[in-house]
Amino acid sequence: MAKNKPNLGIQQKRTVDLAVREINEEERRVRVSFASEQAVQRWYGQEILCHDAECCNMDRLNNIGVALWNHDRNKVIGKIENASCDDNEKRCYCDIVFDEDDESERIYQKVKTKTLKGVSVGYSVDCWEEVKAGAMSSNGRFIGPCEIATSWTPYEVSIVSVPADDSVGVGRSIEAEENNNEGDERQMSNPTNNNENINIQAERQAVIQAERQRVSEITTLCREFEIDSSNYVNNGNSVEEVRSQILEQLRERRKPAIASSADISVTKDELDKFRCAAVDSIQLRAGYKVEKIAEGARELRGMRLRDLAIECLQRSGVTNAQRLNNEELFKRALSPDSQFASILDSSVNKSMATAYKVANTTYRAWTGIGSNTDFKDATVYQISEAGELEKMTQTGEFKFDEMKDQGVKKSIATFGRTFGITRQALINDDIDVLTKIPSAYVRAADRGVNKLVYKTLRDNAKIYDGKELFHTSHNNIGKAGAMSDVTLSELRTNMRKQKNLRGKETLNISPQFLIVPAGLETTAMKFLNSTALPGQDNAGVTNIWRNSFDLVVDAELDPISGALPYYVAANPADIDTIEVTYLNGDDMPKLESRLGFDFLGIEYRIYIDYGVSVLDYRGLGMNQGA
Repeated sequence: MAKNKPNLGIQQKRTVDLAVREINEEERRVRVSFASEQAVQRWYGQEILCHDAECCNMDRLNNIGVALWNHDRNKVIGKIENASCDDNEKRCYCDIVFDEDDESERIYQKVKTKTLKGVSVGYSVDCWEEVKAGAMSSNGRFIGPCEIATSWTPYEVSIVSVPADDSVGVGRSIEAEENNNEGDERQMSNPTNNNENINIQAERQAVIQAERQRVSEITTLCREFEIDSSNYVNNGNSVEEVRSQILEQLRERRKPAIASSADISVTKDELDKFRCAAVDSIQLRAGYKVEKIAEGARELRGMRLRDLAIECLQRSGVTNAQRLNNEELFKRALSPDSQFASILDSSVNKSMATAYKVANTTYRAWTGIGSNTDFKDATVYQISEAGELEKMTQTGEFKFDEMKDQGVKKSIATFGRTFGITRQALINDDIDVLTKIPSAYVRAADRGVNKLVYKTLRDNAKIYDGKELFHTSHNNIGKAGAMSDVTLSELRTNMRKQKNLRGKETLNISPQFLIVPAGLETTAMKFLNSTALPGQDNAGVTNIWRNSFDLVVDAELDPISGALPYYVAANPADIDTIEVTYLNGDDMPKLESRLGFDFLGIEYRIYIDYGVSVLDYRGLGMNQGA
């Protein structure tokens, strides 16, 4: 009678004693061994899972594998990490990182206390090698009769309460694995006394035939209702039990389906991975430098936008996406909440973030940053100095001192624009619409802040006290003249002599920044970098201004005609000067999108909420130049 071959792709299980190698309580991580080459008796003979490096495929376990409780797919207790096959020990190991919900915590504690001692692996076999009695396996390590799984894939690892005893049927629990590398060949090479087996051979064949009949009926029944038969086959369920459970499943199917949190988590993780890879692939195609390239991004780099749209639709269940024309394809792909639209939004946002980091503006170097919680005027109070302590006479009384304060109002407004990505641009695979155009708008947003800051300096508008920012009464404007040792010295001296609100305290602050228009950049660099003092006939005169200031150059300060003014500013950490105030402190422009109403495509709007205010004049100085 010909031997019946084991099925390919059928999900099976085998259980071992829980051998914990290492526990990291801080990370809730447990290192376990979940499989070895221990032989297991199946209905088709002795089964061995070969642990040679090329035989075990850990990709699925590492990518989407989860840890279950008693093989229940609705009871996910953690994730699987670092699954590997040790080629020397011929064992499979993995890390189980337990979740923090109540169910997972309960099982985690029982594992730590060794109350739970069983671990079981679910796997499928893609390729078998049959080794006949007395023959040697192709790798020279096993003696038949046996069936060797030369290509197999673990798909989940379970902590189990009571290891199953499937001594009769498809599966059987293997015993606790010992660290004995010599045991495999010995276990498989024990000869059977043929004389002793003559009387039991018929019984064995009858058992095998009954098992084959059970498996066949269960498989046929499950195939008819599109239900996975592997669990029923492996668990030893009778045909009647399977029929009853299938009827129960059919009843459940009529109820509204509610996805488990575990299924949602796994699906979300996969969608997030693909989205991140697709976004980075677009950035790479556009020539951007991506610091941490998402896994799979390089493989997607060769895909056009049409290809990405097809991939997204296929992942959402549109089986004919490949055959759709461009019009229909992008119409479906750009539907609200679609994965393709999310990829485009993320790509635009990433381009904006990159552009914002390298925006060619200078105001951040010397201004302060503030935050308003709403669009109403907010008041910032300047607190005066305290009065000095007076010497007391023997019968003198303590005099009351009253400090002063001065309120300065600041407010914010919204600045924004709209732009769009047309369907024609997507069909034409125009990557620039996803990268360069958003980058241009985010630079424009930052440029607007920069302009408003320097307009405040250049226009010398009136401030909170009703006077111009740079005014003789503020003692922060020097005698007009070209940049020189004398004019710079005057600006520095004036700032050091600034008084507090009551006029009793000299602030003694010094300028840190020299702020000049582009027309004075070369002159300023000479003053800050030359060894000898510029403008002196004697080259031996030491340049005391060398490295005295941080130079800030901005062409927004260049007048249309006339003299070139220059400015000094103190460190905003020492005293308030000009503050850029953002809504809730968020200085990044916001981006929102919707399907275009006036055109076919995606409409974007970019906006930012900010305001520019002078909080104090004492840390600023100006010379009108000559």
